[in-house]
Amino acid sequence: MKRRERRHLKEDEFVSTITKIVRFFRQYQREIKIVAVSLIAVILLLVLIRVIQVRGVNQANQQLATILKLSENLREKIASGEENPSELKELEKMAGTGRYGRLAYIHLANYWVAKNDLLRAQAFLEKFPAQPRDLFYYQAKDLLGEILIWRQEYDQAIKLYESLEKEKKIPYIRDSVLIHLAEAFEKKGDKKKALEIYRQLQSEFPYSAYIWNIADRIRRLGG
Repeated sequence: MKRRERRHLKEDEFVSTITKIVRFFRQYQREIKIVAVSLIAVILLLVLIRVIQVRGVNQANQQLATILKLSENLREKIASGEENPSELKELEKMAGTGRYGRLAYIHLANYWVAKNDLLRAQAFLEKFPAQPRDLFYYQAKDLLGEILIWRQEYDQAIKLYESLEKEKKIPYIRDSVLIHLAEAFEKKGDKKKALEIYRQLQSEFPYSAYIWNIADRIRRLGG
């Protein structure tokens, strides 16, 4: 008897629980539907964002590969002496657009430096976006500074390199910035300032790729 009573009690509890659940869903049916629809919308949005991100990465990688290929072809055309290659216009169209479009400016500048047209090279580098301040940005500015030195615009080059050096965010090419700054001072005729920077380089960057060149310049300046 007791076993039967216990079993009936459990069955009653189960039925009561199910009834409460059913009643709850009936009572709050509208609210539950709203929550469910909102949840599905959020999940779909997250999936869509992820798809766009993946597609964006693929497009960016494709753009980078195209820019590098065009640049490689341009180097070959320079070697062969071909004038106005089709790759030049294609690279110009890609410049400034997309994730890696900024790189096209650097490669276009390199092309015109190789052709000894420094004004055109400078014009492309001056279009380089100010943000983000990453390795590509500092490479572009470093090359722009070199062009200014080659064009004997020493004051402009010094101003550019001093502003870069003050940023203290250029661990990748800081030695390059300093050696070109010293070179600008040296060619301008300020040998004392040039020698000071060369010694700074020798002290701060003993393993720099420029170290032997720096030692020669210090000896030449009587240091």
